[in-house]
Amino acid sequence: MSPFLVYTIVWLAGSGVVLGLIVFAEYAKLDELESYFSENEKVRLHKRFWKRNRMIDRYHRMSLMVDILSGPKAYLKASLVTEAELASVPLTLRRWALWPYRLASICIIQMVVWEVWRRWCDIPIP
Repeated sequence: MSPFLVYTIVWLAGSGVVLGLIVFAEYAKLDELESYFSENEKVRLHKRFWKRNRMIDRYHRMSLMVDILSGPKAYLKASLVTEAELASVPLTLRRWALWPYRLASICIIQMVVWEVWRRWCDIPIP
């Protein structure tokens, strides 16, 4: 078995796991996460616009939560969130919100490495 094939299998399996973690976070942790920002105007407007429970709606609502938790200084400076709201989110819930998306960025880097490797070694795709 070639190293390229092994890398492809590991990359695809890892991407499937990361996708599963993202879906789990959006369906199991999003409502709990939004409850900590229930008085926040930005979160309420975002939730009102993406009010249906479809996958795209949950994705956009979760992306706002990830933006707030990954770059809190910008939201604090713009007075869109308060220190108390950020401090009220438990560390485990913060990890469940952020880590699947950080792992997804690693999967994107792996995809670029895969494509460069494939083109460099001139590996045909059947």
